[in-house]
Amino acid sequence: MNNIKEWSKDSAVRGAFVASIFAVIITVIAIGAFFSAKNLDNTISVTGSARRAVVSDSAKLSLTIRRTASFATVAQGYKDIAQDAFLIKDFILKAGFTDSDITITPPSADQIYDNTSRTPEERQYDIREMIDVRSVDIKKIEDLSKTITNVARSGLVVEVRPVEYLYTKLADVRVELFAEAIKDARVRAEAIATTSGGKVGKIKSAATGVVQVLPPQSSDVTDYGAFDTTTLNKEVMVTTRATFNLR
Repeated sequence: MNNIKEWSKDSAVRGAFVASIFAVIITVIAIGAFFSAKNLDNTISVTGSARRAVVSDSAKLSLTIRRTASFATVAQGYKDIAQDAFLIKDFILKAGFTDSDITITPPSADQIYDNTSRTPEERQYDIREMIDVRSVDIKKIEDLSKTITNVARSGLVVEVRPVEYLYTKLADVRVELFAEAIKDARVRAEAIATTSGGKVGKIKSAATGVVQVLPPQSSDVTDYGAFDTTTLNKEVMVTTRATFNLR
């Protein structure tokens, strides 16, 4: 009986000891949570943005030349489109461009499917080749887009896509706009902090968002970034999420 009492007494002591250990751990956790909460209360996170108007510094014209051939004339079709590409390139060079301005992809062919059952000999094929012309002389690209269809040859179809207006100095502009966006974020943070009697201190962290290249006055932004090529004049926009300490 004495052994049972001693065992019960030891168990009670051990239980009390374990409980006290848990109490200490819970207290430490609570204190840590308290200071974490205080630390969170002493910061403010806001989004800032900055825009800059830019003008495109180069342009690209994309062409697709096409021919239709039968199963029996595909080989000749490839020869014909090679000659077409030669004539198109010659026209571009005579318009004042250089070889380095021109990119020509290898030709390809796809069968043309329709609702009519055709024998292998009757099948039709679309043979095409793509040509890109790029230059810093934007006016010359625009003029070429209006005259390139003057290259006439029997069976040749020339498809001209709209001129793409490009801006190549985004890396430099992004760095400058990032700094401006942080300043904008600080102004917004100060406006918010003033309402509660606080003051904005040093910046704690900042993360830049994607670059948006937009038509003037546009707000058509995307999560993965936009890159407008339809307008000569553009606006580059950068956003940043900044966190500041509060005093």
